[in-house]
Amino acid sequence: MAWAGNDGNSTVYKWVGPHGVIHYSDHPHPNAIKLTIEGAQTYAPPPPLPTDLSRRPAPPANAMPAHRYRSCAIAYPRERQMLMNVYHTTVVVRTDPALFPGNKMELYFDGRRMPGNGPSFSFAVNRGKHTVSAVVLNGFGQIACETSTVTFYVHQPSIQNPHNPVHPH
Repeated sequence: MAWAGNDGNSTVYKWVGPHGVIHYSDHPHPNAIKLTIEGAQTYAPPPPLPTDLSRRPAPPANAMPAHRYRSCAIAYPRERQMLMNVYHTTVVVRTDPALFPGNKMELYFDGRRMPGNGPSFSFAVNRGKHTVSAVVLNGFGQIACETSTVTFYVHQPSIQNPHNPVHPH
């Protein structure tokens, strides 16, 4: 849906498809009715917290990493995945090879470090757009592997929906 303006209103277009299905969009469509929704619910995540890697202790001069990762990636959720009607999710991180002893994994959800030490992290989610990324730290606290950032979306029923199972009317 369109983001609400300064007045809290949002514009939505509604039309009926050829099979009688009602559609809504934030973009105009032929034969659509323009609706203005007052006080539309919106969500803007807080700004990402900086990850200050410069504070991590440097390894001793004669220390060399004993293990290397061929890859690490967010296995779940997938890029641009829509999670329907969920209030908790689990993020799964895969490394190749598996996490070495003495290494630890850190997950960042919407820029904030999450508690835990992978390869899976479970936590509550709100509706909207979210991002996750992870880093693997070696025994010296240095990054041994880093994932790409994955963006996913959470769809939850509106609290104003009379059929919402979480907030019945």
